Amino acid sequence: MPLSELIRYFNAADSAGQSTLYPEGKRVAAWHDGLHLASRFQPIVDLAQERIVGHQATLAVRSADGTPLSPEAAYAHCSSPESIVHFDRLCRTLHALNFLAQQRYAGGYLQVAIHPRHLLAVQNQHGLVYEAILKRCGLAPEDIVLDIDANGISDDQRLDTALANYRRRGYRLALHQTTTLNEDLLQRLQPAIVRLSKIGQPDTVDRPEPLYFELSGIDNAGTLTAARAAGIQLGLGRLFGAPAADCRPTHNERRVAYNSPTPTGVTP
Repeated sequence: MPLSELIRYFNAADSAGQSTLYPEGKRVAAWHDGLHLASRFQPIVDLAQERIVGHQATLAVRSADGTPLSPEAAYAHCSSPESIVHFDRLCRTLHALNFLAQQRYAGGYLQVAIHPRHLLAVQNQHGLVYEAILKRCGLAPEDIVLDIDANGISDDQRLDTALANYRRRGYRLALHQTTTLNEDLLQRLQPAIVRLSKIGQPDTVDRPEPLYFELSGIDNAGTLTAARAAGIQLGLGRLFGAPAADCRPTHNERRVAYNSPTPTGVTP
């Protein structure tokens, strides 16, 4: 389905009229509760092969007067369970549409955040609605990694149920943990990926297999070398590309892979 038709479809499906998706150049933007929303993508790289394997999507937010806001400030506007579900799903729909718009040359998986409040607000069938959205965009749960802030995870059984439902539907889970990662939490949530803010936090030595570790903030060759030495498989940072409206290409228009063999983009 053409992008313009998808925009009309999703706008019509929002019967409450709380949000509006609209084309913005070659991309899609959204207007919600006085906020302008856009997608930014940062490449995720297989550190061993120096090959782009996916993109992490983040939210770019501006107020009506153009002032930049943090995604956290945008989520703070959501005062009810219903509003958090709507807004969180809107953001992930926006990212899916913008990822779809680049499928001629951007492959791999799409890593998108899902808010812990959303997990608690939805009662059952977690991931079903987003799966229907993805299918409209020519994607599937297997193309998606759901990024979860573990610092917002409690011992609430509803969270375990929600994440188990997502896994059953084929979504992979990435756990963003900035404190000590314990074995009990890994057993409970069963992520495919653990996201690290820095090497050694949490300890990356005694990790269960086949868990993948992903390091943010690889901004220079020294950090890349240290990440490889620590056995970290995935990474993102300014060395590979800053967040941008356009994905870094993974193949040409004929869908032939041409990932650079080096993070600098220079072929030896």
